[in-house]
Amino acid sequence: MPKNTTGIYDSNGVYALDSPLSKRIKFWLIIICETSSIPCYLFVIYQYLYQKELRKAIQNHALMVKLCINFVILTIDLSMHLSFLRLGYVLPSTPGACLLWQLVDYGFWFGDIFLTCWMSIERYILIFYSHWVNTPYRCIFIHYIPLIFFSLYCPVVYIYLIFFYPVAHAYDYSFLLCGGPYFYLDIAPWLIWYESLVHYVIPIFVIVILSGAMIIRVLIQKYRLRQIGRWNKYRKMLIQFICISAVYIFDLPYIIVTIVRWSGLTYFGTDVQGPYFYYVNYIPTILLSFTLLGTIPHVKTSFIALIYRKKQNMRASVAPHMNCRV
Repeated sequence: MPKNTTGIYDSNGVYALDSPLSKRIKFWLIIICETSSIPCYLFVIYQYLYQKELRKAIQNHALMVKLCINFVILTIDLSMHLSFLRLGYVLPSTPGACLLWQLVDYGFWFGDIFLTCWMSIERYILIFYSHWVNTPYRCIFIHYIPLIFFSLYCPVVYIYLIFFYPVAHAYDYSFLLCGGPYFYLDIAPWLIWYESLVHYVIPIFVIVILSGAMIIRVLIQKYRLRQIGRWNKYRKMLIQFICISAVYIFDLPYIIVTIVRWSGLTYFGTDVQGPYFYYVNYIPTILLSFTLLGTIPHVKTSFIALIYRKKQNMRASVAPHMNCRV
């Protein structure tokens, strides 16, 4: 995420400190959201792996990768934030923990946005140009190769920058992310611009713009061209992606403040961007599993079966055992 606390102001000039009361409020909000979201993630991931129709559907491959990436962010990145908000320092206080946190916070977080950007492009292709993937060779070049690239690009880039970039590491466990990542201390300014634009701002706008374009084009085809059958065929795919992309609206405050600061107002919004908008960026991760829950077929039946199976196991575990004595 575009943030790096190396003092009162981070590497982007964002005021990064807040009051103890604010920290306590954020701690309890995050822990409530995280503890309710993790079981939902596990249930949704299980459904996508268990139901063959979901697992085999081409439009769900990127979504399954996105679920796994966000689950890592939820369980590692947000858990480290919770510990830091509660204690005021990084625990465990080791270089390995710092580097892992930085990798997840940057490589996986940017990777999720980058992958979602590809998902918006791919769904546009699948809905309006489905003939592009109607043969195995086309599917390899249009689907699998881009999926691999967009899934691995950001994690691989930040593995190099965080672990292998030739710059001194000075771990400060009293700061967020241990004061890193440290490549910001010795990196060309144009690379910082490239990171902010290519890894963050442009993908968010692509997601929002393509989502709107898909809605408009589908409505035009449905009502003006009378392509009702085509709408019914792709309705679930479109609704699902609209639900996914809609939550990225929460990233817009951070982006707007960043763009205004780039325009010359260096300290515009710095008193809210670091302490507040920073954590708002995690809302898409928290809400992802809930937005997908309603789009899974037979989810109600699967949930009831899971609860019923759990009750049966509990009854079996407490049932009395007959002892036979000779």
